[in-house]
Order: sequence, then structure tokens, then C-alpha cells
Amino acid sequence: PSGARAESSSAPASSVAPEEPPDAAAVLRESEALRTAVFYRAMLVVAVLVLIALPLLPGRTWLRAQTAVACFLAGATCLGLLLVSRDRARYTPNVAAAGAVALSSLAIVVMYYLGLYSASATLLSVGIYFYGSSESRRVARAAYITTSALYFVVTLAIALDVIPDLAVFSVERVGRSSRFYRVLMQQAIFGMTFYLARSVRRATQAAVERAREGDRMLRQREAQLLEAKGELDRALRPGEGRLSGEILDRYRLGPLLGRGGMGEVYSAEIVASSPTSQRPPLVEREGAPGHVAIKVLHPNMLAEPTNVQRFLREARAAASVPCEHVAQVLSVGTAMNGVPYIVMELLEGHDLAFHLRRSPQLPLRHVIEMVEHTSRALAAVRDAGIVHRDLKPGNIFLTDTLPRRWKVLDFGLSKVQGSESITKDQAVGTPSYMSPEQIRGDSVDHLADLYALTAIAYRAITGRPPFVGDDVPKVLLDVLWTMPESPRDFVRIPVDVELVLAIGLAKTPEDRFESVEALAAALIMAERGELDDATRSRGWALLKQTPWGSKAAAGRRDPKPRARRVGA
Repeated sequence: PSGARAESSSAPASSVAPEEPPDAAAVLRESEALRTAVFYRAMLVVAVLVLIALPLLPGRTWLRAQTAVACFLAGATCLGLLLVSRDRARYTPNVAAAGAVALSSLAIVVMYYLGLYSASATLLSVGIYFYGSSESRRVARAAYITTSALYFVVTLAIALDVIPDLAVFSVERVGRSSRFYRVLMQQAIFGMTFYLARSVRRATQAAVERAREGDRMLRQREAQLLEAKGELDRALRPGEGRLSGEILDRYRLGPLLGRGGMGEVYSAEIVASSPTSQRPPLVEREGAPGHVAIKVLHPNMLAEPTNVQRFLREARAAASVPCEHVAQVLSVGTAMNGVPYIVMELLEGHDLAFHLRRSPQLPLRHVIEMVEHTSRALAAVRDAGIVHRDLKPGNIFLTDTLPRRWKVLDFGLSKVQGSESITKDQAVGTPSYMSPEQIRGDSVDHLADLYALTAIAYRAITGRPPFVGDDVPKVLLDVLWTMPESPRDFVRIPVDVELVLAIGLAKTPEDRFESVEALAAALIMAERGELDDATRSRGWALLKQTPWGSKAAAGRRDPKPRARRVGA
């Protein structure tokens, strides 16, 4: 299908996007913290129970005293590690590894008294499994090597009668071959326990990552459904094609191409002059083609004079921008019934919103082309002293005719620099792509359009808008206070591209690029891996101050938006 688009500034309907889940490493670290506390408590209880039982057990006095000291030290070590582990910053891999070596050594001393060949050796396997499932390979290996090596040396020495077996559960009367069998079998058990622990760790991490990836895809689909629902709601508004077939001035209106909050856009063809308008056009260009697009103001908008002013201002704004990347206005007129209309070039193709519905994520090179073309349009708009104020995927159009160009549409919410805004003290625009200063109702300049273009690039790259939800106040507060989620959470892109997006989405206008041309140039260089050091450092500084997904300052102390209305 072909068409020129009507403006639409309504907020997307949706459910509030869920909070970003922690990554796999964070989930496993939290699980490990809980297991650490349980393990050290359990080992502390075991040490206390052995100490209590010592007076009741047989054995030589010096050996029981040695065992008591080892149990006391093991209990103290467990208590100390339990307290330290409550502070993740203090419980480092080095501390955990030292604890593993100390507890393994003390456990061998205690088991020399109880019986290294007895069931008490099961506790060594428990320790290997606990430390083996640690995030740190160094900790896992330290525990396994220390335990298995000490156990092997002592049990082999007992099997060879190098040292006596004085244990409560002694194997002094067991044959040497049986002892060797137990030595080797226990080493095999230790090895299998360690392998199982590491395998479980890897499998759990992979499962968490798959679950998180599924959640990412679900949130992307949700965001896409939100946009599609908003488009569907607008498409199903009553009165579709009410003027199709009628004659307006010298144009016969054809099929409805689009609808916005203020007007409808029809395809049209030139016919003989008609008495429906006896007024000369306000704006007209020579050489108008036979087929055009005509935007007609809704009759119910005529009661409010500001609506007519905005409609005519759109025509004048677009007509004053001589740029191949801006949809051209051919003429403006008013029918005898008082309904104003705008005659525009008829564009063959689809808007960006259509392309994003077909393919939620666009290739990076296509996004860069879109940004480059749109930046040319916005630069021309800026040079004409105009701020668009409602840039969004539905207002950026890709023509099918050669050469293919991206064009900016709909200047219904535009503002001429230095003039008083018709929408004064109102936050106008589409929430997901509005800049923080628009939400606050501040005076805006071309940097608001730069923010919107960056937000659109973020949407096209990641598959979801920077902010989304059907609770409009929450979306507005998110735009003011929160950085979007990291683009690299959804798609693989160069780090430099992420830095460029961070600068373009800065909450404070002064922190953004100086112009849309600078944004486009930086994005091109970032894709090539040739981003200059100054821009790279600038992006890192912004992300250090306000990381992706974190709360951010809104560029002023008063966070409350002065918006009276969102949309047009």
C-alpha cells in the first residue's frame, strides 16, 4: 500500500513492562550466598556435636585433645566465615579458598581420630560438593585438591602401616588389599563429586541464561504487541473513509490512507475545478502531480480555534523546509464548509512502524541509514527554526521509489523557535519517545528531536521502545528518572554503538550530542569501530554516572512533570 501518514500522538496501550531480571551470574551468586550460610551453620553444628561427644568416646588422651583443638578451630573458622559471608564485598574468592583449605585440613585431623575409613568421610564429599559448585574455579579446585591430597596421603600411610591407625573406627585388622581398595575408591568418589558439582553449576547457569533469554524475548514481544495494539486502536476509530469519493476543491478523494488525532489522510487525484472552494490556497507549489495525498481536519476539531491554528501551522512548517527527506506540502486550502486541508506529495512505501511490525529488530546498517536520512530532515527543520516535537516510528516513512529515502512526516505538533507555543504548559508528543524536557513542559529545541531520534534508533535496534506501559504517568516518570535497559541485553551490538545511544538518551539536553548531524556521524563511526576517544569517554562517563536501568536525575531538581495532556 501507499500513503502519507496522519499524525497520531496518543500513548501506546500496554501493560507496565516488568522489571529487568538479574543476570545468570547474579542469580547464582544469590543462591551461593544462601548455600554458604547453610553450609557453615551445618559444619559449626557438626564441630560442636563432636566436641560434646569427645568425653564419651574412647581413645588416647593426647589424640582426643588434638581432636578437640581441631574441632574448636574448625567451629571458630565456620563462625568467622559465616559472619564474613554476610558482606559480599569481604567474602572474596581468596577468603573462601583459604577457608576451604583450613577446613579441609582440620577435617582430616578430626577424622584421623574418628576413622578415615569410616562413614565420617562422607562429610569430606559434602565439602567438596559445596565448594565445587562455587562461582570461583579457584575456590572449587582449592577445596578438591586439598581434601583429596591430604586424604590420599594419610590413608595411604595407614594402608602401608607407615603411621598407626588409632581411630575409634579402626581398620587395623582389615587386610592391606581392602585398605588400598578404600583409598582408591574414596579418591574416585571425591573426583566424581567434584565433577558433578561443576557440571551442576554449569547446567544451572545455562538454564538461568536460557530462562532470562526467554524473558527478554517475552518482553520484546510484549512491547511489540503494545505498539501494534496502539496502531490497531487508532485504525479502528469510527468514521473510516467518510470522505472517500467526494470532491474537495479540484481533488477527488480516494481511499483513506491514515488517521490521526486531528485529521484523516486520503489519496486523491486532480479533477476539474470544483465550487467546493472559492478561496485561494494559503500555500501552493507549481507542478503538483496528478496523484496526491490530502490531509483533512476532522470537523469536530473546528470548534476549537487552536486546532485550526495547529493544522495550518503544520502546513506552513512543512512547506518551509526544502529537503528531500521531508514530505513536501504542495498546497493548503479551505473548503467552503470551512474545513481546511493540506495537499501533500503521495508517498509510495511504508512508515517505520510498519517495518518494525514485520521485523521487530532491524539490521544495524539499516538503522544507521534511517538515522542518517532523518538527521538530514531534522537539520533542515532546525535550520528553518522549527522543532518537530512528535518524532516516532509512525512519522518516519521509507519510500519504495528509487532512490529509496526515509522522510519525516507530520508537523502537527511542531513549534517555531521564538514563537509562543499553542500547546503552552502542555506535554505534547508520544510518551515513549518524548524527551524529559518535553514532559516537564519546558521550552524545547532541536535537542528534543535528537532525543526522540535516538529513542527510535534504540527501538529499531533492540526490538522494544526505551520505555513502555499503559500507565502513562509511570512511563513519563521513567523517561524523567530512569535510564532504559542496556541495548546489549537484547541484541549484540558494538560497545561504541551503545555509548552513542547513551549520549543521545541523556536526561539533560546539554549532555547529548550538539546536533543530529553529530549523532548520525557518531553512529556511523561507532558501527565501524572508529568512534573517537572523546566521544567514547563521554559515553562511559555518562554510563558511570547513570548506568543502564538505573535511576537518573532529570536535569533539574523538580521531578514533577507539568504536563496537562499527552497527545494531540
